[in-house]
Amino acid sequence: MRLSWILNAAKGGRQLLVNCESQATGHRVMRIREKTQDKLEFLHVDPWIDQEVLYKETRKIKTLEKQKVRELHLGRVA
Repeated sequence: MRLSWILNAAKGGRQLLVNCESQATGHRVMRIREKTQDKLEFLHVDPWIDQEVLYKETRKIKTLEKQKVRELHLGRVA
């Protein structure tokens, strides 16, 4: 997934862009979650070993608000 797509997917309200790491290999993906939700844990296919493994949230990258999303998107393009 491209960062610009993730940022554009954020809706109004407070959401977080978080980094999630594979518990098997350390492969990382970014996801969006609501600020009030618990930390993310999900099953996803790890491309390094081509198996479904557990991913856990490791850190917050950015707080997303509707107004900031546009600024971030334009800043990444330039």
